[in-house]
Amino acid sequence: MSTAVKFVITTLVVLLLGSVAFILFLHQQLQEAPNPFERPPTASESESQEEASPLPDGSAVTVVPGGHDTTLADLGTRPDWHMLDLWQETITRENFTRLLTQIYTVDDSWKRYITIKPDHAVIRTDTTKPNTYYELKFSHGYNDSSPDRSWKSIDDLPPATTNKPLADLRIAIDPGHIGGEFAKVEQRWFQIGDNKPVMEGELTLTTARLIKRQLINLGAKAYLTRGTNEPVNPHRPEFYRELATAKARSLGKTDEQTIQYFQNKFFYLTGEIRARARRINLAFRPDLVLCLHYNAERWDDPENPTLTNKNHYHVLLHGALTSAELAHDDERFEMLTKILQHNHEQEKGLGIAIAKSLAKATKLPAYNYQPHSKRARKVKGAEGLWARNLLANRIYQCPVIFPEPYVMNNQEVHDRVQLGNYKGKKKINGVDRKSIQREYADAVVEGIKNYYLANRIIYTP
Repeated sequence: MSTAVKFVITTLVVLLLGSVAFILFLHQQLQEAPNPFERPPTASESESQEEASPLPDGSAVTVVPGGHDTTLADLGTRPDWHMLDLWQETITRENFTRLLTQIYTVDDSWKRYITIKPDHAVIRTDTTKPNTYYELKFSHGYNDSSPDRSWKSIDDLPPATTNKPLADLRIAIDPGHIGGEFAKVEQRWFQIGDNKPVMEGELTLTTARLIKRQLINLGAKAYLTRGTNEPVNPHRPEFYRELATAKARSLGKTDEQTIQYFQNKFFYLTGEIRARARRINLAFRPDLVLCLHYNAERWDDPENPTLTNKNHYHVLLHGALTSAELAHDDERFEMLTKILQHNHEQEKGLGIAIAKSLAKATKLPAYNYQPHSKRARKVKGAEGLWARNLLANRIYQCPVIFPEPYVMNNQEVHDRVQLGNYKGKKKINGVDRKSIQREYADAVVEGIKNYYLANRIIYTP
């Protein structure tokens, strides 16, 4: 074989292997990328794209006065680390390490900020200043006292009755997004032909109202973070102009389109969730928050939405911080607060019960992230149960369950939305079904009821 022929064959093989590698890479990226309609990325998700450089031990990040502070999440505030003093010697080294490495992080990047010693952890605090640390002392044995927190675990509740298994519980219901005239700006609106527009914010509010009534009937005190299709956030996009400009510049962007994108996002997403957090944490002080969402699959042309045959459910708990998220001082602090308050134990039990109830009621398959996802962790106990670091899960200061069933641009789901919130049942593809909002609401309430009946001291009056 001539040298020229060998060269041609070698070149073709290299090109073929390169093409295969690129296709596999592209497939992985598409699988991992958030759907554009699935949910706009939270502050933490967006910031995950800004990979943090490893900090030399004890060094500091320079923050330009008036610029975007890259050491905090969007609209975040610098934490008071001495608030962790409440939880000194309340968690063992083993439990702290297990939660940190198996639930709350996705890789070893936590080691840049946390050093685990035999009897304490050394935690980097304010990364704008050199050599700033907090020392958290571990408990030397099991501590059966309840951690200092505003919410009640199932072990803190008095006995209840079979007909009021949720007595003494305070539950906040957070209908995801806003809806109404804000549905388009928050990209939670689509319409197929002349059909009724589908708006996630309106679907979640209807579902939330149904859930609230049932929870009250079961003995709980229930609250809605919003009762209308109006924002809780008192500010509007123009309020965030300066912050949006600084954020855009930190990414090397100065064009008006990028600045307006961040203005809008800070209004309808980051600022809205933070406003709801103030309502939840300061006014409601609940034992549980339900963040209600519906899902969607991507389509190629934003101006021409299409329907899909994909449909699924999943339930999210808090966890799975990425390296970029851990680089934010406030996110790191909020993660540690969740660990020290023992949030995960309560979230997991409720999450399992709700995931199983949704699977039974909806007959849908569970949505699964990639096996080695960089933004999610599988939680054992039920199909479709995952940990992710979403803004609401992180800053609502109690256990948070984030169910997200139904793909709104699925053909059957779209058709069911068109039927509205009817009572009773109607034939859907030959099967008698409740309205989609009632099916969702009933499944969530059934899961909560089952969990407390199975795990709380119950007596028959």
